[in-house]
Amino acid sequence: MKKFFENLDVTREEFMSMLRENGLKCNAAGRQYMAERVNVLKPREVALDKDTLRYAEEIGGLKPGSVFEYPNAQGGMSKAAVCSLYDLPKDMANPFLYCFSGMMTAPLFAFEILRHYAKQTGQILPFLSSGKEGNKGLFKKLFYRNEGLIRKTEYDTYYNLMSLITGGEYAYQNYTPCEDDDSEGNLIEIYAFAKEQGLKEVTFVICSGNPFYDKRLLAEWMWQLRQEKFAEVKVNLVLAHCPIYLPDLPTVVPEAKISEIYLGYIAASIGPLAKDTIRFDGVTASEKPERYEMPGVFGADWEKVRDIIVNYSNMGWPNYQEILYGIGHEEAVANIILSDLFARASYTPEEYDRGMEALISGYLKFVGGAYYTVNKDFKTYLLDTPDERYFK
Repeated sequence: MKKFFENLDVTREEFMSMLRENGLKCNAAGRQYMAERVNVLKPREVALDKDTLRYAEEIGGLKPGSVFEYPNAQGGMSKAAVCSLYDLPKDMANPFLYCFSGMMTAPLFAFEILRHYAKQTGQILPFLSSGKEGNKGLFKKLFYRNEGLIRKTEYDTYYNLMSLITGGEYAYQNYTPCEDDDSEGNLIEIYAFAKEQGLKEVTFVICSGNPFYDKRLLAEWMWQLRQEKFAEVKVNLVLAHCPIYLPDLPTVVPEAKISEIYLGYIAASIGPLAKDTIRFDGVTASEKPERYEMPGVFGADWEKVRDIIVNYSNMGWPNYQEILYGIGHEEAVANIILSDLFARASYTPEEYDRGMEALISGYLKFVGGAYYTVNKDFKTYLLDTPDERYFK
C-alpha cells in the first residue's frame, strides 16, 4: 500500500486519518467522501502476467459442458448449463439473450451468440438487459450523462450499443426500465419481466462479457432461485462463457486491455467465491449463506491472485482480503479506497466512447456492416454474416 502514496496529494497518515474520521466506510458514500478529498496526481503502472490472468479465469470461469443441479422454487430440481458462445442448447424453453454485468464489451459477445444461434437454428433470440450504474459510484461520471455513447445506466448503454449493430427495432423490443443495481436485484428484474410476459417457464442465456464471473454468477443465482418469490415462473439458466478478449490493437476501452477497471472486474468476480458458501448437499459453516460452493474454489492457489484482490479491488469489499489473506480490516479498507481512487482517475467518458466506437467499427467490418445500413430483413442479415467466429 505504501508505494502508491507518491501518486496522491496526501500522505499515508493524512489518508488513514480521513478514513478513520469517516468511520472506515467502504460503501458508495464512503468512497465518494474520499474521492472528494484526495486527488490522484498520476496513474500507477498497471500490469499483469498472462499466466495470472488465465489462472484467474480458471478460478472464476467455467468450462463449456459444465452442468449444475439445484433445488428450485417449484419444489423440484433445475439445471444450470454452461456453454460457449457458439454451442447453445437447441431445446431451450422461451429463451432470452440476457446481457448484463457492466463490461462494456459484452454486447459484442451477445451479438456473436445471436448470429450463430440464428445460423444453427433459424431462430432469433430476443434481447434483454438490466442493471443500473452499480459498482459503488465508480462509474458515476460515465453513466450520469444524457449525451454520449455510454450514458444514463448500464442497461440503457447496453441497449444503445446493441442497437448500433442490430438497429433499434430489435434491440429495444423488450426494453424495460429497471431499478436494481446488484446481482440479486438483476435476477429479480428479469424474473418480473418473464412474469409480466405471462410465461410459466423461461430460459435466460446469460452473456456477461466477463471471463471471470461465471462461478460467482451461477453460485448466487442458483441459491436465490430456491426462494418462494420465484415460484410462479420456472427459470432455467444457460451461461455462455465469454473468452478473454484483449484485442491486438491500441484501445482505450478499459475492459479490452489490462487496466484498473479490468482488474477490478476480476477481483469482484473471484473475491467473494469463498465467502458465505453452502454446499449443494446443504452443508454450510455460514450463518447466512449467499452462494453455492463452486468446484475449484477452495483448492485454488489464492496467492497467485493476491495482487489483484488486494491492490485492484475497486468494485469489491474488504472482507475478501480478510478471508483470503488474513489482512486487518483497516488495511483492507484502505486498499479498497486506494484502488477506487486510481480507477476513477483512469478514464474519461469521452475516451470510453471513442474506444467503444472503434471496437464496434472493427466488429462491423467483420460481420459486413450494421443491420440498419443494409437492405435486408433482420433474419437474412444474421444468416448472411460470416460463419467465422470472431472470438477465438
